[in-house]
Amino acid sequence: MRLKYFCLGLVLLAAPAAHASGFDSGPQGARLLGLGGAGTAYTGSLAAFGTNAALLGQWADSATHLSFGGAGVLRRASFVGLASNVNADQDLTVLPNGYLYASRAVSKNVVLGLALTTPYGYHTRWADQWEGRAVVQESRLNTYFVQPTVAFRLTENFSIGAGVVYAYGKFSQRRALGQYDDPAAQARFGGSGSGLGGTVGLYGRTGDNLSFGLSYRTGLKLKVNSGTAEYANVPARDAALYAASTSLNTSLNLPSTLAIGIANRINESVLLTFDFALTGWSTLDSLNFDLAAAAPTPARRVADGRHFEDALAFRIGTELRATPALTILGGLRYDETPVRDEYIRPDFVDANRLGASVGLAYQLAPRLALEAAYSFEYGQLRTARADASATRVSNVAGTYRTATNTVSVGVSTSF
Repeated sequence: MRLKYFCLGLVLLAAPAAHASGFDSGPQGARLLGLGGAGTAYTGSLAAFGTNAALLGQWADSATHLSFGGAGVLRRASFVGLASNVNADQDLTVLPNGYLYASRAVSKNVVLGLALTTPYGYHTRWADQWEGRAVVQESRLNTYFVQPTVAFRLTENFSIGAGVVYAYGKFSQRRALGQYDDPAAQARFGGSGSGLGGTVGLYGRTGDNLSFGLSYRTGLKLKVNSGTAEYANVPARDAALYAASTSLNTSLNLPSTLAIGIANRINESVLLTFDFALTGWSTLDSLNFDLAAAAPTPARRVADGRHFEDALAFRIGTELRATPALTILGGLRYDETPVRDEYIRPDFVDANRLGASVGLAYQLAPRLALEAAYSFEYGQLRTARADASATRVSNVAGTYRTATNTVSVGVSTSF
């Protein structure tokens, strides 16, 4: 049934709660985006406790704090076929995202928080007749994370925190059945899954100027119990090979993440932050799909190799207080891809990425601030080589370029 191509969409659910390349949609907060995502030891935004749960302990006052906003991610890839030398551009699509953080101290040493984020996702659409249409024509992923968190302020300078992470993801994908001349012969796939994980963190300040953070997030297993595979316009002679509709079940192991951060206040106006993260992508070795029987097609298991590798990410950010009301932000980031050359896929072309960001925070009132940021990332040139003997690898031979633009606007308030 050639459902091996199905993994192209489903694997994109396999995203950790860290931001080390892969399918992340950027830092979840306008202020963090302006800092390049270097938030493990940063206390200037409530959104940072989504990265390090212990940072929530630094909001142990009598107020209720809120930080919320939206973002748009425009990610585009271009492709040049190795044999055909024909260029194809991914259609322009904008992936909308949003975030909400809330905190409330229940005592002078205990703070409760809730984070609602959309940390991973993409929308890829190629022309229906492009060279790789039998691999993918359109693919989409959306994820939604809910993280209730509690933090304990041990002393004025130290806090610890922990949270539970509920992750929900849904995806869809369509591709042409390239063995047929009829372009209307297509396969469509879709499904959703959920899983539970946890996060713990530590924050400390060694003096007035230097602070550090340590965060660990466990791996997740997303269970997809009601996925669907549908085929349309298949010639009658092959009807027994391609069921019009069948269900699919699978489970995905998602990697853990370890992050370390340092923040140094140079003076009253300048703050520097630095993050290092290691994501255990190597747990995503392969995907197994259990397909239900749909007469006359029997039930079966379809496996597909991934062999991802662990990946590193580096972030550096700076905060400059230009006036009492205006703070200017800047950041640089480097993300290492977990995808090996032989597993490059056109549904989401990943590469080592170098990015830069700028942003601002403007205090509209004593307890109300407007935040905005823009980020640009450029992906390393990558070449995929199709190997006809590798039946568990689905790709198209060619060279890819990628670029990502992200804009985020938010509001922080307290009452």
